[in-house]
Parts: sequence; structure tokens; C-alpha cells
Amino acid sequence: MEPVNRDIRLNRLSLYQFKSYPEVSLEFDHAVVCFLGHNGAGKTNLLDAIHYLSFSKSYFHNVDAAHIATGGEESAITGEFIRGEFPELITCAWRKNQRKVLKRNHKEYDKLSQHIGLLPAVMITPYDVELILEGSETRRRFIDATLSQVSPVYLDHLLQYNQALQQRNALLKQSGKSGSHHEALFEPWDHRLSHHGEAIFNQRKEFVESFQTLFETVYLHITGGKETPSLKYLTDLEDGPLLTQLTACIQKDRMLERTTKGIHKDEIEFYLDHRMIKRFGSQGQQKSFLISLKLAQLMYLREKTGLNPLLLLDDLYDKLDESRVNNLLHWIGEFHRGQIFITDTHPDRIPALLSGLNLSFELWDVEDSKVVKRTA
Repeated sequence: MEPVNRDIRLNRLSLYQFKSYPEVSLEFDHAVVCFLGHNGAGKTNLLDAIHYLSFSKSYFHNVDAAHIATGGEESAITGEFIRGEFPELITCAWRKNQRKVLKRNHKEYDKLSQHIGLLPAVMITPYDVELILEGSETRRRFIDATLSQVSPVYLDHLLQYNQALQQRNALLKQSGKSGSHHEALFEPWDHRLSHHGEAIFNQRKEFVESFQTLFETVYLHITGGKETPSLKYLTDLEDGPLLTQLTACIQKDRMLERTTKGIHKDEIEFYLDHRMIKRFGSQGQQKSFLISLKLAQLMYLREKTGLNPLLLLDDLYDKLDESRVNNLLHWIGEFHRGQIFITDTHPDRIPALLSGLNLSFELWDVEDSKVVKRTA
């Protein structure tokens, strides 16, 4: 018997001086919420605000000050959620040149990382094609964003590893400038990188192995089974213990003034019928691959957390043709029971599709950052 999944529902969203919104408060009553309006109206900003409440950061830009409304000095986002049976009040606020404050039920977190995983979410945007086309860092972020939502231990290892990497690289640069080298200074950072790196490697390897089956199932459902997708995990740690590799490459690292071995160099390669999709896949194949990755991520989070994650879908028609949007929404109607937020530039296109999927939905018209609920 499958485990009973609990829903996450956002009942109220309030913004203060966030991006294009001086101040707004919205109440939601349905499982599917649609924001409809032309490009630049402010629809994506609403989805990004929800992303902030799940991850304590923007989906698009890591500098918080960049999201304060023009002329403002501070910004705040508040969400009133139901998580399973329990209410959760989340507030994220920041001022220029000051640290960000994140509160759960009026109590401030000691560390922002403590919040990750409380409200799992998946976002799909037109910019996600970078996951396939750009460098390995984008694909590592995809793995890290997924595992961090299901494993606080993984997130802690990742934060500790990155801190040790930063310190070791700084020491390498200092050594390069001074021309002196003391191996004893590197030993503690090498041991920390090895300890946390091995733990990260083991979880990433296990994730890719289990995620592969889930991803393939989703892809075949979305496309009708014409091709077989696969993932390949590449890492330095397959060549032996990281500590041994760090010691062996110290001269090269000193010359380059950076750490050349470790899990920060990991890569995931995407294949379709054994051909790398980045090089040989058509735009249509890449789009289907990408959608399937994100939907498999959604299912993985649901399986591991026991929660139905929030699903944020931004301007699907910007990069997807009508048939792929139809496939995506039909998959959602069949397999996803969590709350969904959708944006579209056409006033009636998404509502017409949703009407045939037996999903309850509400419509909000967005124009110049004014948001008005559409009545029947």
C-alpha cells in the first residue's frame, strides 16, 4: 500500500516592496491557482515569492537586495500555509546591507538552512533549458536542491564541504603569492573535504540510481515511449579516496591556485538512446527531457518526504508547444495532488485545458502588478 501523502497548501500570500509589488495580499481557495496577464505584468514575481518561502531565496537571482522594489529600503514576504494538518506562518524579510531574517510561526531560525525541506517545491520555467545546455554546475545544483529538501544531513555535509573548499582555495592562493608551502596547513582542510565529500558522493550516487527509474517512467509517459532516457554520474571519487587524490594533486593545485579534485567537479550527463542530448537532441526532445526531469523530481520529493510538494509552472507556452503543455497538464491531473501555481500570457488558454481535467482552479488577472481575482 502506498503511503498517504499530506498536502501543502498556501492559503494567503502577502508581499511588501517585493520586486514590482509595493504591497499586495492574496487569498487562495483552490488546488490550482492561475495568474494570467501579458509579459512584464508581474506574474513570475508571484511565483518567485512562493519560491522564497520554500527556499529562503529567489529562483532567479541570489542577491536579495536586487528584489527590493524600486525606491524601497526593505522587502518582506509572508505566507500562511497548511502543512498536512498544521498551520505554518512563514515570513522572509530583508533590508539593504543587512542580513535576511526568516521566521517560522514568529520564531526566527538560527540558520536559514534549517528551513529547507519544510515546504518542498518544484519550479519549472522557460529558463530551465540551462539545466541541459549549460555547464556541470547547473546539474549539480539540481541534485543538491533535490537532496537538500529530503535530507538535512546531506545539506549539512554540502555546506561544510563548500566552506572547507573555500578555505583550501584561499590557502592555495596565499601559498602562490608567498611562494612558500607548508603541507601541515592543508591537512585539516583535506581531511574535512574528504569526510564531507565521501558522504556527499555516496548520497549522490544512490540518488542517481534510484532517480533513473523514476525519471524513465515519467519520460515514457510524457512522450509515449519513443526513446529511452538515461543519466550518467561522473565523479573523481570513483577513482579512489578523495584524501589520496588531494594529496597527489597538491602541486597542480598550487600552480592553478584552486582545488582540482572533489565532488565540486561532479557531473551528470543526460542521454537519449545512448546519445548525449546536449549535443544530439532536438529542441523538442530537450524540452520533453527537461519536463520529465522536473516531474520526476516532484515524485521523488513526494516519495521521500510524504508531502505533496508545491508545483510552480511559469509561462509554459513560452518554450513549449501546445502538445507538450497538454501532456504536462494531463500528467499533473493524473499523478499530482498537491497545490499548483501556473502563469500564462493568454487569458483563456490554460483555463480551457484545466476545465477538461477535473481539477478545481481559480483565476487571477495580473496587470501592471495589480492582481484581481476573476469571478465567474
